[in-house]
Amino acid sequence: MKNRKSLICILSVFLVLATLGISATADGVNQTPEIQGITTSTYIDVVGFASNTVDLAWTSSSGSSQTTVYSENTNAMNGHTVYVKNFNVNTGDQVIGQSNVESSRQITFEGLDGGNMVSDESLLIDTYGNASSAAGQFLCPFGAAGSSVLPAFCNIVQAGSHIDSTYISVSTQASSRTVMATADVPVALTYSINAHGVNTANGVIPAQGLVSAYMRIHLQGGSGNTTAKASDLTYEDRSSANGVIRSFTKSYAYQSGANTL
Repeated sequence: MKNRKSLICILSVFLVLATLGISATADGVNQTPEIQGITTSTYIDVVGFASNTVDLAWTSSSGSSQTTVYSENTNAMNGHTVYVKNFNVNTGDQVIGQSNVESSRQITFEGLDGGNMVSDESLLIDTYGNASSAAGQFLCPFGAAGSSVLPAFCNIVQAGSHIDSTYISVSTQASSRTVMATADVPVALTYSINAHGVNTANGVIPAQGLVSAYMRIHLQGGSGNTTAKASDLTYEDRSSANGVIRSFTKSYAYQSGANTL
């Protein structure tokens, strides 16, 4: 009898642990037991050649899964470059107003004798998961009042920019949040770019060259506790300017979850 009771107890503990192990939030995932943080700061002031390359690929899973991909490739040749960048990664649970991945850049380039700068930057998030119980997934006691199930989802969002310029001052901001403790916090991605002329002793000289920005979205969602697709949304936006540019500003913001702000 003791052995049987012990076996029942062990099985009960195993089922509890298994349930905890596959918890998921609406459109996002929970943090893994071990979390990581990466922070880099870059400052370059040079006449000649400058480059900066960043590649991030991060996947995590807690029943549902997320993949985040960030890349930057900047090459400035034969000119005066001032390049400042801060980049941060935190794989732990985030709340509204916080991000798992953040990038902030400020670049000024003045080409000399035909010099130019080419820069590409992109941020992508891919989140997907099957239907799961909404019980215990909301911090707010009224969050799960409308449904007992968090439906299946498969969402891909990407945003970024391309610059090919002989004279420019530009700043970009990119951030994403895909890991959170509860379904009250939505998945999010933001991207913005602000390009304009360069301040000189003789006044502002307009930017010259090509600047473009884009966002691509494909969102698929279920309903209830099945894998039947209930919604399918695609969206693409692209803006570009080529020539003598006095101002180019573009911003994107995406949220998805049981609650959004």
